[in-house]
Amino acid sequence: MEQENNERVVIMHGFEKEKVFEIMRAVKASVDNPSEIAFSVSTPTNLEWKLKDIISDVREDHTYFKEQERLKKEGK
Repeated sequence: MEQENNERVVIMHGFEKEKVFEIMRAVKASVDNPSEIAFSVSTPTNLEWKLKDIISDVREDHTYFKEQERLKKEGK
């Protein structure tokens, strides 16, 4: 997947679950079009990955889930 400059990703590491959601809410409240931001937290597996691979994976998942939400809203 070719990375585009407008694909925004926030990756968090070392935060408790409650703080992760607090950060997500704060970021979304401070930007235009917050639904385009993909969020992720580190995992033991992805800590071994290259950053570009994490970003690509997170963006791919984000795109998939946005499409599923769109289909759900359309009743498909």
